[in-house]
Amino acid sequence: MIASIITLVIGLLFLVMGIVLFCGKGSWLIAGYNTMSPGEKKKYDEKKLCKAASLVCVLCSLMLFIMSYLGYRVERQLMSEKDMLIFVIAFIAVITVAILAALVYMNTKAKKK
Repeated sequence: MIASIITLVIGLLFLVMGIVLFCGKGSWLIAGYNTMSPGEKKKYDEKKLCKAASLVCVLCSLMLFIMSYLGYRVERQLMSEKDMLIFVIAFIAVITVAILAALVYMNTKAKKK
């Protein structure tokens, strides 16, 4: 029960970060961008970077909400742990693809020409 609650809280934090980033604020949350010099930052469209990062955060929060629900079902013995393993593998695959897609987008489309 505690693990499901912790996963739910982390999912809520990702959702809040995603909303902040989607509004174009919080560029300091983006790793690498916040350490760039002002000259390097001018090469990127900050709003596009924030929106791409927000989509990854919202996707992570959605996946964590689902994982919390499935963890609750496993704890209540309404679902087997083997079924949970399938979701965990899918979770890792979806998050990996989303991060890679966001990185490609940030380094191509979010750069100013």
